[in-house]
Amino acid sequence: MKKFALATATATALTLAMANAAFAQPTQAPMTLAAGEMTKAKESTSDTWITTKVKADLLTEKGIPGSDIKVETNKGVVSLSSDVAISDSQKATAVAITKKIKGVTAVSADGLLAGGATKADGIDKTKSAAHDAKETTSDTWITTKVKADLVTEKGIPGTDIKVETNKGVVSLSSATAVTESQKATAVAITKKIKGVKAVSADGLKAE
Repeated sequence: MKKFALATATATALTLAMANAAFAQPTQAPMTLAAGEMTKAKESTSDTWITTKVKADLLTEKGIPGSDIKVETNKGVVSLSSDVAISDSQKATAVAITKKIKGVTAVSADGLLAGGATKADGIDKTKSAAHDAKETTSDTWITTKVKADLVTEKGIPGTDIKVETNKGVVSLSSATAVTESQKATAVAITKKIKGVKAVSADGLKAE
């Protein structure tokens, strides 16, 4: 009888242990999945920050056609490309500026059409055309600079804020809600940017 009781107790203990193990396993998978999703989100934000920062620095650098250079980032590797030809010196400058940005692990400039000076043909045919081109470049510069400053500012969801500029007037909007404090900070940062004439934050959904 003692042997039978001991065997029964052992079997019961094993059954309970297996049941506990079965219950414990499912809770580990979601945690691992969540960690993976957090890593992807962090990586994505980092790439977005790098792209915006590189673009802003290229636009503010004199002597290179920053508005004509396309910037893409994938896991810290930045790819630069352009539809217009730039000089070898400008290409080297663009690569050097990009390499200085925090988080950049490598730079690919194969997409930059080097070997010539920036195209002059067809530019400034009329004063009106020149004015329009200057205005567009200015708005592009403002948009990129504002976006870069919002992304690098701690405490506000810079990556979630959309920036649009029209003749110096900057419009801020977001699909996600922000606090009144975050909204005020975003507006204050935008107003400090050179060339900004006015800021509209009606599109920012405050909590």
